[in-house]
Amino acid sequence: MLLPCSEVPEGHSGTCPRCGKTLCKKTTHSVVKTLSLSITGLLIYIPAMTLPLLTLESHGFNGSANILESVINFYRNDYFFVAGMVLFSAVIFPLVLLICIFTISFQLNRQQASPLIAKLFRVYHHLEEWAMVEVYLLGILITIIKMADSSDIYYRSGIICFSILVLISLAISTLIDRNLFWHLIENRGKPDHHTPFQPHRPNTILTTACNEGLVLCHVCHKLSPADLEGSKCPRCGEILHSRKPHSIARTTALVLTSAILLIPANVLPIMRVDFLGLPDRSTIMDGIIYFFHSGSYAIGLIIFAASVLVPVFKIIGLTIILTTTRPCGSYALLQKTKLFRFIAFIGRWSMLDIFVIALLTVLVDFGFLTSIHTAPAATYFCFVVVSTMLAATAFDPRIMWDKCNPCQQTIANHHPVHE
Repeated sequence: MLLPCSEVPEGHSGTCPRCGKTLCKKTTHSVVKTLSLSITGLLIYIPAMTLPLLTLESHGFNGSANILESVINFYRNDYFFVAGMVLFSAVIFPLVLLICIFTISFQLNRQQASPLIAKLFRVYHHLEEWAMVEVYLLGILITIIKMADSSDIYYRSGIICFSILVLISLAISTLIDRNLFWHLIENRGKPDHHTPFQPHRPNTILTTACNEGLVLCHVCHKLSPADLEGSKCPRCGEILHSRKPHSIARTTALVLTSAILLIPANVLPIMRVDFLGLPDRSTIMDGIIYFFHSGSYAIGLIIFAASVLVPVFKIIGLTIILTTTRPCGSYALLQKTKLFRFIAFIGRWSMLDIFVIALLTVLVDFGFLTSIHTAPAATYFCFVVVSTMLAATAFDPRIMWDKCNPCQQTIANHHPVHE
């Protein structure tokens, strides 16, 4: 929906009156804050990745683990896709995001912006969803609870550094004013008072960019003339499309792939525990049942939600969105839009079980006494996580509104600015 540009006060956010999506969020001194946080994040990154997180001691044996060792262990055991997924989501992408936001905020703070800055911010936009340090931190906490009864746990300096890194990453994503950053990038780092396009229509009539001969960039949200569709966005360089190309077909294929792979991911064992030479294989549900039997109901529910409910919910939810076109009432469309946003938000948390296994396989390696190993379901489960996340990325929620053709509608007394 095309809305007139209005100045949002600092500390407030602007939302769409039709679907409730947050369009902009005004943050005080956003550039300076993100610059300071990114510098701190880069300084803490290396110790967070290399210092030991925990040490377990049991029956005279001990084992320590850091983030990198958990990746190497997957690779040594020939779980290459799982190793790659953990490496990129917990190690590489967080570093790339910190480097990107440091470079961008540093130049903008100096009121400069080279053409490279727009590309870096585009990279930041695409990779932000795939950096999962906060999910890994929750995996550490679950590992601690899981092993508390059977081992002595000693906290090392790495867990403090990694926790600080997670807090910094969350703070950056909260404080960054994306509209301001794109505006400064477009104006080479210097703010001005340029007023974007405003449709010449009464305030009570809301229309779409398509009706006005405009196309919206999916990355920087700049409006451009429709005849530029298929070419690069003049601000960020992303290819312009009025709607994501082949959105329905790509999303359907990825949802079907997820549904097929979900079966071996839940049926096959995901972890093998060797005790005195005797192997004991467990599926995802076996691990959940273990927590319930041990009285850790909250942890059991968290893993059940992240590893079972979330993938199933995403598959069912996207199937409903793809296959239903009616009713066309505003309330029904709003609920489906909220459902899609929730699906897109929760997808990354399914990696929780993989991160727990990544830690356990390194921490619990006590030779003949006991050791924990990865099992085949881990690979299938990683494929499920990736395919469901890609399905949410490929889908364009505006298609739901297009099917019902609500190009123009009257909204009385709408207030797009909320605190």
